Amino acid sequence: MNFPFINNWQMRHSVQLGVKGLLLDVQGTLVKRGEGGRNVLIGGKRLLQVARSKGIAIRVLTNASRSNSAVLRELVELGLELREGEVISAAELTAAYLRERMGSARVWVLGEPELVEVLKSYGHEVIEERPDAVVVGLDRTLTYDKLNRALQLLRQGALLVGCHASRRIPGSGGETLSVGPIVKALEYASETKAIVIGKPSKIMFRAALRDMGLKAMEVAMVSDELRSDLGPAKSLGMKAVLTLTGVSSREDVHRLGIVPDLIVENVDDLADHL
Repeated sequence: MNFPFINNWQMRHSVQLGVKGLLLDVQGTLVKRGEGGRNVLIGGKRLLQVARSKGIAIRVLTNASRSNSAVLRELVELGLELREGEVISAAELTAAYLRERMGSARVWVLGEPELVEVLKSYGHEVIEERPDAVVVGLDRTLTYDKLNRALQLLRQGALLVGCHASRRIPGSGGETLSVGPIVKALEYASETKAIVIGKPSKIMFRAALRDMGLKAMEVAMVSDELRSDLGPAKSLGMKAVLTLTGVSSREDVHRLGIVPDLIVENVDDLADHL
């Protein structure tokens, strides 16, 4: 098996991706948690500048339970020159998926107020009884009672929809539970299979490809996450770029057997390979 990181010289000069589009992860790739839990920028300015000069399409994929515009606003405030329509959040994609499948759906939400507002903005009704779907997002005030209520509604026939299925998220005091474990618990208890919209679901990747009007082979996914981001992207035929500023390491490449096309120390190093 050939690994694309023999030495820095090869990384700088040998691998050229030749792509027409880039999908960029956020946490661990463009930003990381700083003191007080606030995001700080770790890269992306140079990459965006070079990509735009070459006419390469950009989409930012995030599992955030917030609107596209809220994520865009934060990244622009941190110094990234992103444009309207270049951010795809799991929350908005979930709302759009439900709209396409059910029209104006009746939903019960296990999540925080920002997710509720996104769902309402797409015409969905947030209710307490007999919903069409139980929508699960990040909920940092999760209780046993909330889980049990979700279970009851699922047993009554509601569809289980997970905004995404990531395992953990970084916090100021270390990693914390993300949405995936909650979705898995509800699947197990209710004997219901969830529809997952955000990463690692291929629904999000395919939606981004459609939005850019590109084929998988023309696009590279850029992330610090081998399992949730780069593995699914490669399985669809995309190129994969691992950045070493977050979760996954070079050792993880060997351990997991998910081999990226390129490994970079920082996302801005990718500018040399476009």
